[in-house]
Amino acid sequence: MDTRHFVGRSADLTELGQALDDVHHESGVVAITAISGTAGIGKTALAIHWAHQIARHFPDGQLYINLRGFDTRSPVEPEQALHAFLSALGVEAGRIPLDLAAQAALFRSTVDGRRVLIVLDNARDAQHVRPLLPASPSCLAVITSRNRVDSLVVREGVHRVILNLMSHNDARALLAKRIGRERVDSEPAAVDDVIQLCGRLPLALSIVAARAAALSQFPISSLAEDLLDERTRLDALNLHETDLSVEAVFSWSSRLLTPQGARLFELLGVAPGSDVGVHASAVLADMPPTAVSTLLTELTQAHLVEEYSPKRYRLHDLLRAYAVKVARSDDELDLKPAMQRLLDFYLHISHSGDRILDPLRESIEIEEGDRHSSFSLVDRKQAQDWFAAEHDNLLSAARYAAENDLDEQVVWLAWSATTFLHRGGHWYDYREIQRVALLSALRTGEKKAQAITHRNLGNALAQLQSYDEASENHRKALALFVELGDERGQARVHHALGYLSEKRGDYAAALEHGKRALALYQACDDRAGEARSLNAMGWYHAMLQNYEATVYNCEQALVILRTLDDPTYEAHTLDSLGYAYHHTGSFEQAISCFRTAIEFYRELEDQYYYAATLHHLGDTLQEYGNSEEARTAWREARRVLHDMGHSEGEEVSAKLRASLTEDGPRLSGTG
Repeated sequence: MDTRHFVGRSADLTELGQALDDVHHESGVVAITAISGTAGIGKTALAIHWAHQIARHFPDGQLYINLRGFDTRSPVEPEQALHAFLSALGVEAGRIPLDLAAQAALFRSTVDGRRVLIVLDNARDAQHVRPLLPASPSCLAVITSRNRVDSLVVREGVHRVILNLMSHNDARALLAKRIGRERVDSEPAAVDDVIQLCGRLPLALSIVAARAAALSQFPISSLAEDLLDERTRLDALNLHETDLSVEAVFSWSSRLLTPQGARLFELLGVAPGSDVGVHASAVLADMPPTAVSTLLTELTQAHLVEEYSPKRYRLHDLLRAYAVKVARSDDELDLKPAMQRLLDFYLHISHSGDRILDPLRESIEIEEGDRHSSFSLVDRKQAQDWFAAEHDNLLSAARYAAENDLDEQVVWLAWSATTFLHRGGHWYDYREIQRVALLSALRTGEKKAQAITHRNLGNALAQLQSYDEASENHRKALALFVELGDERGQARVHHALGYLSEKRGDYAAALEHGKRALALYQACDDRAGEARSLNAMGWYHAMLQNYEATVYNCEQALVILRTLDDPTYEAHTLDSLGYAYHHTGSFEQAISCFRTAIEFYRELEDQYYYAATLHHLGDTLQEYGNSEEARTAWREARRVLHDMGHSEGEEVSAKLRASLTEDGPRLSGTG
């Protein structure tokens, strides 16, 4: 029977129809389609709905059987299914052989040349359905399975449709169809919450809709509140019938896993973060990457885990909640050592990655401990890519470590992520991880950890224009470094205070902080710090319109930087020089400096300064009379700044608009 509440899936229905048309155009080819996807995603509903749409094309018979491949009851074996099919097709019981191969041959002969539609629902795997497949091109077989049935795709050429989660609009339409459009429209925010908390999974949405229909006097918001707590969400998605419980339906898939696969599924559920890579999975499971890859394939084939990009895996939110619940009730699973291995892995790899991204940054020492992985980062590109994939997980790992009193690991996880988060413009994440780290640093009582974290938190806050809070953290950091007698630490804070003063428009104060940082760096013979301070002073001189002093300081900085291989600050210094050259009318020199700096920033993937220098380049090109190239630079700067949510994007947009009007204002040239 077709469901009266079927909604959406238009793209999937189109794909199913196109696949059938393609097969019919190929003479002698049997039409077989497999619909696969995770539990509760609507495979059966789609298969039956489509079967009803096309049933008229198969007047010689339409056969349906639930093979119960994922059920509390025993699966329907192929022999049982074939016996039922042959009986339905009019074969007398006495003529039906007992042998499976003979049954399959008789079935193929019986439907040969006839137009028969066969729906094989809930198949366990390829072997479960292979004997039930017709050989006649006049027939169509539709298979549904939580398994990917790769073998059928490879050997029988089955066309596979993998169902994804419903769109938000389709999920809303499903609720409206089940409980009424008026009720859905009356509480739009609560409905959106329900859709999000159900993870757009049709089964979960249908269960909530059934509860809403039964409790029509209750607002939808009360049902959303029942779903808020991750620990009890699965209980709220249980109508106390075996096929109307998300947890029960998930269990039918997980119980078919190998013991090692089931253990990995539980570990992936409790791992902090939104996804996981192969090497982190191997560390969790305490297995070699090759072995864990086999288990990950098992989980993806069962649609319990999704490989959403090469070697990156994630669980649907409800599957994660189920995995966590199972893990916490598994007396044989000791989570603590697995989580400790994972935290050690994240800490060691992020620390080594940070040293690659900024080898001249202050160094910290972390305990080597046991190395649980042979994985390592070897160059800047690999380190950048690793951080891009893992930085959300690093933040989650820091939160997990803080919640479990692993404070030292929290502090150094936050430290190790700083360079990437700053360069990538991930300032909200930068602020969040430093706030978590500061609480841990205060608990440890370690003053250097507190000082470093106060300074880094201040840097993040400055980028988010929370200047008062940034200043407070910098002042606390400075006091701690003075107490410790750490001149380098003091110099770095003065450097940060200079930046903060500049952002507040107090360029004279910024210059004073730059001078104090320079003196402290020189006192401890820190050449990298000396060069960075010289560049900062050059920039502050530019803000004070002392352009000759800018050129002098920045040229000094470049001499040092080019002996240190410090591309970040070489780019900063070239940008400062370009700005000074622009304002003294040396436009060609300015353009050359800016373009070289931009290439550095592009290679470093330093998003903000890449955009800021493009902004400066656009200003110079406009003043130089090359408006078209100026607009090209500004457009790219605006794109990056808007992607970052940075307010400077509006300033660039204004310049673009002005440049597009015939009488648009020209920018001042020599300030």
